[in-house]
This record gives sequence, structure tokens and C-alpha cells, in this order.
Amino acid sequence: MTDAFLPCRDARQIITRHGLMRRLAGFTPRWVGSIPLNIHGPGADIDIACSATGGLANFKAALDAFVSRFADATVSDNQHAGEASVIAKLEIEGVPVEIFGRERPVDTHESYVHWLAEHRLLDLAEDRLRSDVRDAKAGGLKTEPAFAQCLKLGGDPYVELLKLASPGDDALRRLVRQAGYATR
Repeated sequence: MTDAFLPCRDARQIITRHGLMRRLAGFTPRWVGSIPLNIHGPGADIDIACSATGGLANFKAALDAFVSRFADATVSDNQHAGEASVIAKLEIEGVPVEIFGRERPVDTHESYVHWLAEHRLLDLAEDRLRSDVRDAKAGGLKTEPAFAQCLKLGGDPYVELLKLASPGDDALRRLVRQAGYATR
């Protein structure tokens, strides 16, 4: 694994060169995580969330076939938030990659819903929010707690980010303004 900083465009090129989205097309893949939001630090991994609606066994078999060409790749059963899932961990061109799936549409995965909320917040806020989230993550926080800290959210950061996926832009602008990241 590399500890170097991976620019988003380089991650996108790795995804394209190795046909990740094409090979996973039957599982509705979504590139999530900190890299596409440009809030990552050195050593960040490429995260791809998938729908295993055809069953976890089918998804696991497809991942096994795909990752077999990569040294030290693993595919394993997993529990995420008490729900059965399958996760593949591998390295491509020295970059860690995690591909995971659940037996429901990816658009309902918490990680994807969090990602959508974070994306919207970053689009509505001044660039300083992105920088502050990145700094909070560099200080040891995971992504959701970093957003919660920067935006002064109370309660469980994971629950609060889920709540922020549905309000309209005006409500999110108010939140961003109250936290001191207003663009206008």
C-alpha cells in the first residue's frame, strides 16, 4: 500500500484502466468515499459500493472471479451495521481498493447516502469546508465525524449525515451558513 497522496483524476484513471465499473456493471456500482469528494489524505482507498440484489453468493462469486488476477486480494463475508455483506480488498497499481455489496439497492446504502449528503454540502459551502474536513480527518477522525465536527452537528454523526441527505438546498445552505462556511 502506498502512503502517497492520490489525486482524484489518478484514482479515476485506475478505475477506468482496470474496468472496475464495467466489470461490476451488473451490481450498480457507485464510487463513494473520500477520494471523489477530494477530502482524502495519503493512503486513501478507492471505495466502490454495489447492489448484491441477485444474492450475496452471486456477488461473492463475481468478486472472486474478478480479484483472482490480483495478488493478495481477498473476498470475505462481512457484517456492516448488523447487515450481511461481502467485501473485496485488493491493491491496484499500489492503491488499496475496497468493493462491497449488500442485498439491497446501493442507493439505499448508508455509505452512499452519506456520500450524497457530503457532496451536496461541499457544493454549497465555501472551499474552506473541504479543507477543514480534510484537516479533521488528518487529525484522526473518520469522514462523518469530521463533517459533524466542522458543521457543529450534535448527536451521532452517522445518523446526522443520513438526515442531511433529504433536506432541500435552502436548509443545507442555512446549516452551512450557521457553521461559518457560507458562500453568499
